[in-house]
Amino acid sequence: MADAVNPDYYENGPFECILLAEQYSFNVGNMIKYVWRHKDKGHPKEDLQKALWYAQRAKANGESFAAYPWHADSCLTDYIRSPYDWVTLIHLKANATIGVEHDFCDSMAEAHDENVIHSLRQLLKETE
Repeated sequence: MADAVNPDYYENGPFECILLAEQYSFNVGNMIKYVWRHKDKGHPKEDLQKALWYAQRAKANGESFAAYPWHADSCLTDYIRSPYDWVTLIHLKANATIGVEHDFCDSMAEAHDENVIHSLRQLLKETE
């Protein structure tokens, strides 16, 4: 029986999706989640549309496309602290992907919101 709480499509990469997504704001983390699963859940276009929506919302809100800073002088103590370095994780995911999805991961590693959004639009075009 499939795990309804932690389905297989969140474990389809070199690590589990939540290890990366939890290090970002709500909107950026959700964007990552929808890109992560878009090939495996059965409706890639819908998942990528949601990812784009969250990306645009994050940008409109001025949210960083970089993960939260976890250094000692950070005042972000209410967020989950991960023992995993987000840059290493996003590079691991990039190395496990090809084409535009790889470009998306590279843009996330650079925290470049415009390139992330461009990559999402390109991924959407690929689903048509």
